Amino acid sequence: MALKDLAKDRVEKLKICVEKLGNPFLEKRFEKTISVEEFKEKYSELEKDKEIKEIHKIAGRILSKREHGKIIFADLWDEKSKIQLVFRKDKTENFENLDLLERGDIIGVEGYPYRTKRGELSLIVEKWKILSKALRPLPDQWFGVKDVETRYRERYLDLILNPEERKMFIEIHKIMQSIREFLDKKGFIEVYTPILQPVYGGAFARPFKTFFHALGEERYLRIAPELYLKRLLVGGFEKVYEFAPCFRNEGIDAQHNPEFVQIELYWAYADYNDIMNLVEELFVYIVQKIKGSLEIEYQGKKINFSRPWKRIRMVDAIKQFGKIDVEKLSEKELRKIASDLGIEAERRGEIIEKLFDHYVKDKLVNPTFVTHFPSDITPLAKKTENPIYAERFELYIAGIEVCNAYTELNNPVEQYIRFKEEEELRAKIKKEDFEFMPMDRDYIRALEYAMPPAGGLGIGLWRLFMILCNKSSLKEVILFPALSKEENIELVTEMFPELKKILKLC
Repeated sequence: MALKDLAKDRVEKLKICVEKLGNPFLEKRFEKTISVEEFKEKYSELEKDKEIKEIHKIAGRILSKREHGKIIFADLWDEKSKIQLVFRKDKTENFENLDLLERGDIIGVEGYPYRTKRGELSLIVEKWKILSKALRPLPDQWFGVKDVETRYRERYLDLILNPEERKMFIEIHKIMQSIREFLDKKGFIEVYTPILQPVYGGAFARPFKTFFHALGEERYLRIAPELYLKRLLVGGFEKVYEFAPCFRNEGIDAQHNPEFVQIELYWAYADYNDIMNLVEELFVYIVQKIKGSLEIEYQGKKINFSRPWKRIRMVDAIKQFGKIDVEKLSEKELRKIASDLGIEAERRGEIIEKLFDHYVKDKLVNPTFVTHFPSDITPLAKKTENPIYAERFELYIAGIEVCNAYTELNNPVEQYIRFKEEEELRAKIKKEDFEFMPMDRDYIRALEYAMPPAGGLGIGLWRLFMILCNKSSLKEVILFPALSKEENIELVTEMFPELKKILKLC
């Protein structure tokens, strides 16, 4: 049935509602005295067919309504839980106008607790008031919103009809709280650094560009907060972290969204081994607190977070799972293997990393630190004793990269040389989509004042949420994932011009 046909009856009822009960959209507040969850906990011991004359005010959305002569039942949902409302002709004011109350409306009620003969805790309603009228009908409550595109595009509808989704996002909030608790106890302080940057840096990624009209200059949405956070180490802070919204102008898939949030932290006088130990502690703290156990299930796989976690060099992992000994291959031999696999790359290190992706990462189920990344793809990290490798690790869980970290390069001369090498490679390759690390002269200047040795870490929060919430796609744990612009959205407001008159807006 067309939206206009479905909404017609609602517009008529709104008109009657305004005439009989007043304009619901003029309500400015409702003083809730208790939440549904608190109500259910308070009266959990109430016996069957008993009531207590203690008055409470509750508000929420009506998701079902059932009429039985002189009694009407309705289910009211607030943020976290559901309660049954009981409207009785002999106890409820304006009982005769309850036909104006529809599924989807937001109401405030006043009444007292009662447990039915069947054992359901309910609220007997003495007074009720419509606080906001739904002009659009909700999808059938038993079938909900099944279309994936609709679920992501109209996330508010998904949250209305799928209480488990609301619970998941509340759990995500608790995960973020637990991260803050852990880091604060460890002496880290939370900071905020620029999102609009004159020079983007901190990762290999294509940025989003914008224009700063007040300064008359081009700016970039940050791809990472790294270089600003390390400036704070120069300034004397020793432990800093940021929940950082970042933006990378790249593709969208199950593990990538152009707009995402990561937590980055930097710890002066520590190296990447210290950061590995910190990550183990942090994840054990989070998982134990949120899940109550160090073993969880993710997409049919059992994941055990018990310490210590496995650590393996990237080239050793390729040798173990791909039967390729990268360290014994010449440049020509390595590129021949890459070509046969359809791998395109400019840097040797990039080939090695893609071989790892091809042969290894999906096989790493329990938390595993992959170390010793090629130094030519890690221009901000210190090198190991063997200069072809960097003191860098990534954490993999269920085949998903969750963390990236390294011992920070604090030598301004070497950092300048590395930036120059990146620029020269960019000029040589001449590909618009080639990702490189641009020169940041202000950052070099900061390093020239001396930055202490340090370890740094970035955690992809959406990926962590995916794993802890047992979801297969980032879009499931992002409230409003990136989607193409929707054209020609039908609006009830436009279909019924008389709404202006009904609500006395003209």
